[in-house]
Amino acid sequence: MPEPLKNVFTLEFVNLLSSTWKELLPNLQKDQFAQKVFEGNWEQLALKQRLTRLAQVTAQELPNDYKKAAPLLRKLTSCLVDANLNISRFEYMFIPEIIIELGLDNFNESMKTIEHITTYTTCEFAIRPFILKYEAETMQQMLKWSTHSHQNVRRLSSEGCRSRLPWAMALPRFKKDATLIVPILENLKADNSLFVRKSVANNLNDISKDLPVLALQLAHKWHGSHDHSNWIVKHGMRTLLKAGNPKTMSLFGYADVNDLQFSNFQLNQKEIEFGESVTFSFTIENKTNKKVAVRLEYAVYLMKNNGRQTKKVFKLSERNFQSNEKLQLSKSHAFKPINTRKYYSGEHGIAIIVNGIEFEKHSFLLNM
Repeated sequence: MPEPLKNVFTLEFVNLLSSTWKELLPNLQKDQFAQKVFEGNWEQLALKQRLTRLAQVTAQELPNDYKKAAPLLRKLTSCLVDANLNISRFEYMFIPEIIIELGLDNFNESMKTIEHITTYTTCEFAIRPFILKYEAETMQQMLKWSTHSHQNVRRLSSEGCRSRLPWAMALPRFKKDATLIVPILENLKADNSLFVRKSVANNLNDISKDLPVLALQLAHKWHGSHDHSNWIVKHGMRTLLKAGNPKTMSLFGYADVNDLQFSNFQLNQKEIEFGESVTFSFTIENKTNKKVAVRLEYAVYLMKNNGRQTKKVFKLSERNFQSNEKLQLSKSHAFKPINTRKYYSGEHGIAIIVNGIEFEKHSFLLNM
């Protein structure tokens, strides 16, 4: 089993922090700092809780007056960079949490600090309490950040307001109304940074889950305007593509399935043991005299603990089929231990999806 991510916060790491900050915090005592971090129930703390503990202990070393603490926090961040420490790494994400700990009641100073720190390590989680408390002001600030010269700041303007950002504080109103998000995405829809474009695509994908009509409107508006925009739209509409949404399929020019012939679908195994793979094959043919776009996926129907099946879709291929082209495809799907999924014995299934339309499903047994 891999080492839990929360174990990156070692004594060596904490001592390196305190040693690096000693010049700016002359009263900081390394041994006492480490003792406060690791005291009590540290071993039982989850990853997010350990980040919060580090933020709280560091906050105790700063002045009580936030107008004095905020500039010092910015200097402390720069100090780590000057020491050639890679603070874009995950373990330094406790630094933005200090802003929440100390600065939630001081909007202007916190925005200045977030803008500075996010050039080094992401503040996508730290910005969300400010959105909840100062929605209009924070979103106006993020709109300004969407034209910032630094790609990390531009990315924050999109990533920080995602309605479904994983592991983050919820923004429930944005699931119902994305009005304040759209102008930010409009500014970033052809950004020259892939780092930014990935965030815009993920934001669009989040919107598509709750507001599919709006997502489709944006996709139609952006598609074809720029290569970067095309990439964002394709990646951002992935949930609707997997769902076989007809309007999304039409947007990308996928062929009518009536123009295609699906045949010879076979599973090579009717029963497998956990750790083995199931192999399947099928034939797809373009029946027309024209070139057509084809998106091929397969669905795995997984047995759940309650005896019902849940569906998981995987992409196989996406390509243009020439006139009357015929292709036979085969694929193996492994059933091996992964952290994000638990398997159960029982009947499972495989189905092929062609341009959003699911064809026949074949079953097999998985023995744990």
